Amino acid sequence: MKYRFLLLFVLFSSFLSAFDLPESPEETLELPKPFLYQFRTETGESIKMPNSTKLWFGGDVMFNWGVRDAMRSEDVFFPFRSFFHFLHQFDFRFINLETPILHKTPAADQRKSYVFYGERRDLTVLRSLGIDGVFLGNNHTMDFGENGLFETLDLLDEFKISHTGAGKNTDHALVPILVKKGNTEFRLFSFSDTGETRLFSGTNSPGAAYFRVATAEKVIKKTKPGQVNLLSVHWGVEYNPTPMDTERNAAKYLINAGYKVIIGHHPHVPQGIEVFPKGIVVYSLGNFFFGSKNQYLKHNISVVTHFDGDKLLFVEVIPVFGKHQALPGDHYFFPLGPKEAESFLKEYAILCKQLGTDLVISGGRGYVFFEKELKAKLKP
Repeated sequence: MKYRFLLLFVLFSSFLSAFDLPESPEETLELPKPFLYQFRTETGESIKMPNSTKLWFGGDVMFNWGVRDAMRSEDVFFPFRSFFHFLHQFDFRFINLETPILHKTPAADQRKSYVFYGERRDLTVLRSLGIDGVFLGNNHTMDFGENGLFETLDLLDEFKISHTGAGKNTDHALVPILVKKGNTEFRLFSFSDTGETRLFSGTNSPGAAYFRVATAEKVIKKTKPGQVNLLSVHWGVEYNPTPMDTERNAAKYLINAGYKVIIGHHPHVPQGIEVFPKGIVVYSLGNFFFGSKNQYLKHNISVVTHFDGDKLLFVEVIPVFGKHQALPGDHYFFPLGPKEAESFLKEYAILCKQLGTDLVISGGRGYVFFEKELKAKLKP
């Protein structure tokens, strides 16, 4: 089975290799018209919702260790090619950028056990993937201090990639990413609940935005009609598949306060989804492109939130695979094929069920419905 899927992956990568990829922010990636990935399996077909506004979210991203190993070839884009076309079917795309991006490598913060950094060309990868915005509210944003943060912000601006969750001071760190479709404006905020106190922003000092429930509530007090609030939070216990009660309580409170969707990360493994009367919480996506060589960290999730205007319809769960092995160059990242995805989703559904959520599996995708009538209409 794994060899058949790897063959399909290689063939798909060869298909994409015919397209030139940008080397600077001024260039644009030209791909054929995006097509929706539709599968039919024993559970049915994946759900078609062509007119919904689709916001895609991927988990933790850094470019060290195994990711950098995989990029040391003639084609630095090879490890990511299966996502280039795939991601262009969505309206907006966001990831948690868990690394500074630097022009050159300065001295690292030796007080931290793990220190990450990315290079300028790594933003070319994100731009080619169509990433619209990145969340900087995490415990690695300040790995190279304030100079590293300022370089990261400058380079993201140069590549026209929006950012939130860190800045020259707290006010700057709390400025949301804004994207708009039709008459609906989506506002995305980012906070970190992990990291040392010295790495968080202050009134006059740079850093990541520290997650306080009161602060997260305050920034959405003046929400206007037609605005939708979404929250990214770096929280939880690493490698723990279940969220803590403190997270669930905070999530419930903030959903009631006005956030429609909360997206979590940091545990490096997926956690379940919880549905509240006013919104949905994905407690952890796990990793997206992350260079860990732990061979057990293979399956993660990405999610797509489907909106009709400012009305949340459902969350679509798309399993993603990152092969993290010890051998250099043995790292690939791709959406799971339908059968492999369904096997994983059956396990993931258990995590959702523990939170009182039914995960509908169909056509290699998972679905958590927010609109009851839509669930009855589309459920296989």
